[in-house]
Amino acid sequence: MAEMNVAGGGGHKKGPKKVRGKKMSTRVDLTAMVDLGFLLITFFMLATTMNKPKTMEVNKPAKEDKKDEKEEPPIKMSKTATLMLGANNKLYAYVSPDAIDPDTELEIDSLDYSPRGLRKFIQRRQSEVGAQWGDPELLFVMIKPLPSSSVKNIVDVLDEMTISDVKRYAIMEPNDPIDSLIALMTGQSRE
Repeated sequence: MAEMNVAGGGGHKKGPKKVRGKKMSTRVDLTAMVDLGFLLITFFMLATTMNKPKTMEVNKPAKEDKKDEKEEPPIKMSKTATLMLGANNKLYAYVSPDAIDPDTELEIDSLDYSPRGLRKFIQRRQSEVGAQWGDPELLFVMIKPLPSSSVKNIVDVLDEMTISDVKRYAIMEPNDPIDSLIALMTGQSRE
């Protein structure tokens, strides 16, 4: 049992003594206060909502039967943009032409992850695809991280996809000949 004893009394005066009644000590029972404290702690533990973790939604393709599989036509390269993520926070963006011949020149943009870099490139591609095909939502962004890139760079690019409202994008292996050429031209390693 929890209790608090308060002793009574005071100092002694010299001189004539006055007769007083005997002082009794006061006793306060704190058992109810301890019970109340535990009840309040229990209430707040049960009534508090914990922060739910915030995660990014990743859409994965649904598994389909091979019997019902229809061959979809490939995406026209004029509807795409490719982002190659390299070492040391380097980002290279390019648009592959629909047809490649010996005279084809490939324009590579070296970007940063800021709104003036990556976001501006994505918005420019959305307006180009919208002007050519009538709908900016047809833009398909291929994100190709090289092994030397960091996870932070991938997360930054995925955040830009959400901010720029890009509906169609994929993280892919940099495995076609153009990717090898760009990695070689920019001094990035594919291994």
